[in-house]
Amino acid sequence: MITSKKNYLFLLSFLEGGAVMACELIGAKLLAPFFGTSLYVWAAALALTLGGLTLGYFIGGRLSKKYSGSTRLLYWVLVTAGLLLVLMPYSSDLIMSATINMSLEAGAICSLMIFMLPPLMFMGMVSPIIINLLTNEVDAAGNNAGNVYAISTLGGILMTFLMGFYIIPNFGLTYPAVITGILLAMLPTISLLSEQRLKVAAPILLLVVSAFLSLSSKDKFNDEYQVLYQSEGILGQVKVVDHPSYDITPDARLGRGLIVNNTLQTYVGVDNNFQYSIWSWANYFPTAASIFPTGSNVLLLGLGGGTLVKQLDRLGFETDVVEIDRRIADVSYEFFKMDPSTKVVIDDARHYVKTTSKKYDIVIFDTFLSEAVPEHLITVEGFADTKKIMNPNGMIMINFYGFIEGEKGLAARSVYKTLQHSGYQVEVLATPGDAQSRNLIFLASEEEKDFSTADYQELNFDKIDNLYDHFIDPGLIDVQGAKILSDRKPQLAKLYTKAAKEWKKSYNEYYFKHFIKK
Repeated sequence: MITSKKNYLFLLSFLEGGAVMACELIGAKLLAPFFGTSLYVWAAALALTLGGLTLGYFIGGRLSKKYSGSTRLLYWVLVTAGLLLVLMPYSSDLIMSATINMSLEAGAICSLMIFMLPPLMFMGMVSPIIINLLTNEVDAAGNNAGNVYAISTLGGILMTFLMGFYIIPNFGLTYPAVITGILLAMLPTISLLSEQRLKVAAPILLLVVSAFLSLSSKDKFNDEYQVLYQSEGILGQVKVVDHPSYDITPDARLGRGLIVNNTLQTYVGVDNNFQYSIWSWANYFPTAASIFPTGSNVLLLGLGGGTLVKQLDRLGFETDVVEIDRRIADVSYEFFKMDPSTKVVIDDARHYVKTTSKKYDIVIFDTFLSEAVPEHLITVEGFADTKKIMNPNGMIMINFYGFIEGEKGLAARSVYKTLQHSGYQVEVLATPGDAQSRNLIFLASEEEKDFSTADYQELNFDKIDNLYDHFIDPGLIDVQGAKILSDRKPQLAKLYTKAAKEWKKSYNEYYFKHFIKK
């Protein structure tokens, strides 16, 4: 009987350890549509996970002393932790909607403190209580503590692999949160029922079942916002959505968007079989690339919905694509009608650049995802690696956000300075619009290029007769205070934060304005 009880307590410890890691991963991923997946978000998630567990260890130790030997205490703590975990997906949207106007750091921290820290605190209380229940003699305390923490940690390790590699990518966030919470609360609830505590246990079961059934609740978006695909994975939340292009085109025609963490990455016209972008900036990238002859070899780092691939195909280029998230490639083929013969390598861009033996005439960096900065690419060492795979007279093109002046433009000026430090001649092409709504395209080559030969026509947009009219005067780019970015001192994410917040805020406001049910 004693052995049976001990094994039962070890099982509860195992489940608690797995639930801790599930809670942390789900909490961080729930932030993504509002605050992104940057280093700041993960730092906040890690810190508050440790903070919640620290509080739990402290409180659990005090309670285990006050209520020594009480299994009811353990069961109620586990049930409460499970219920709070079940509620996370539902409470998080309300909480983050209220904190969205804070900075990335403050918003992430405040949100996690409200919806993620409480369940973790209760989970942290579990180990001290179980150790107390297992320990009858002082000599056994250390052994019992070691066993409990080892088993709990083992549960966390297994759950981390399961959540990261299988469960979240295949089932999203809501189902895993609800099911993990139910699993955590189920055995303690049964134990309470077995002790004939029906009056207190029955409402718990009812609440758990209600939470599970609420998974089928209606979407919060209105009928104009048609979700064709949605999943969670390495980049966070990915959706394919059809919705009108309000505030983007005068006729608000129907477009199909690839939305990653609530940021529109690709937006193409439904009326042209998804072959042409609705955004005017997309006209400028192929125009600049058109100075190279048909048959040029191009490496595109970052796929999006395949808009650039289609434009490069229209220029007659041979294009290889590197994309870190397989889902992006899958939706580009299925929902955005990308040519099935397009070669897409699933890999980290820097890893591919360092390992490929192929040479390219153009290397395009289209890897920025709102607040998520691939800063390991945009460094002196990264550009040195890129130079090794480029043919003589090749060109680097970098798609960047539109701020280049003031504090918000410090990141762009640092990229500019780093390219110059790496031995490149650099031009900055600005697409139409103000800084918040435009794109910057860095054009870097060892020898100055002649863009007067640029010749490209994109459907629905006027032909760009003189690309030079859209270049930013180098004399207006103040590199004093800008940083030279390096592998050993990554700074781009920090420099980029204020600009990223403006983009994230504008996208959230756009969707709240037009597509959230009033």
